[in-house]
Amino acid sequence: MVNSSPVAQSGLIETIKNSMQPESVADKFGVNKNTLIDIGVYGAIGFIVGFLLKKYSEYFISLVLLIIGLVVLQQFDYISLSLNSLKIHDALGLQDMPMVGDAYGSLLWEWMRTHVVSTSSLIVGFLVGLKIG
Repeated sequence: MVNSSPVAQSGLIETIKNSMQPESVADKFGVNKNTLIDIGVYGAIGFIVGFLLKKYSEYFISLVLLIIGLVVLQQFDYISLSLNSLKIHDALGLQDMPMVGDAYGSLLWEWMRTHVVSTSSLIVGFLVGLKIG
């Protein structure tokens, strides 16, 4: 009596393990492995943000109202808020980039234009997270 089930299991497990490797999936789709990893990471980030936003929307609304209140108080000169942009640039690795004024919106737009697939993955993950949450 020959037991062939461990051989079948190891073959099935090896097949699953080989199909889940980023290199083999990237070869099947004809894309770079790093691009495939970026798509997965941005999709997961979008999903988590969308899920948490829907799940804890009352806290998110409270946070938005707090930020709006702080901005209004700053506009009427009751408080003064400042951001150390040099430290932010150092933390994000943007120290060599010339930033004119508050050009963060244009910087974000340029990043989105150069990384269309990652941005699409982030948006799709966010929408799926909103739907499931």
